[in-house]
Parts: sequence; C-alpha cells; structure tokens
Amino acid sequence: MFTREYCRYIRTYSELDGLQHAHTFIYCASATPQGALLELRSEQGGRVERRTALARCSFARAMQLMRYLCENGVEPEQWLEVLADAGEVCQPLQNPAAEPEFAGFAGENLDFCAICPV
Repeated sequence: MFTREYCRYIRTYSELDGLQHAHTFIYCASATPQGALLELRSEQGGRVERRTALARCSFARAMQLMRYLCENGVEPEQWLEVLADAGEVCQPLQNPAAEPEFAGFAGENLDFCAICPV
C-alpha cells in the first residue's frame, strides 16, 4: 500500500452581476521525493487552467504556503512571485498534463492533512 501526503484548499467566488463572474481557485500540494509538487487550478464556466511547480521544500512548508495563497486569494498570474517573496524558489512545470491529477491519485491511499478542507 502506497501513501502520499496531500492537501487541497479551495476558494470560491460568487457571481456578482456586473462585478465578477463565479469562479474557483484550488490550491494543492503533494509530497514527492524531489520536494513538493504545487498546483494552482482556476475553474470558471467549465474552463480549467492548471499551473504547476516543483518546490524544494518540506511538505509541511508547502501546506503553509498553499494555505497562505488561498487565504489571500492569490491568482495564477502572481502565485510564483508571491512564493518567491516568501523565500521559496519554485521550478514551473511546462507540461502540467504530464503531472498527476490533484483531484485524486488513482489506486493510492491519500493521507489528508488534518487542517485541510476536503
């Protein structure tokens, strides 16, 4: 049996007529042997945009970073700059389709962190 550390934070925005469209940001982190695999996913009107990066930090640090991004509503265009300001150098992954889908890892048991909403 394989177990992977994983967390996910979700921030939703309501449809406000004339002000904003409904959309959701999903901030995820997963422990890997190389560090923490980070993902920021934006979902709006059936369209999904994924941004992934590899951080050479512990999973505990990755959880804090992703929670920080979520609580402050950091958008995909700024997330790597915010992580850099926090002292984390991340390597953007150019082909997110080749990375594991954070919606769940098929065939694996996931240990969700105690503070992560699921």
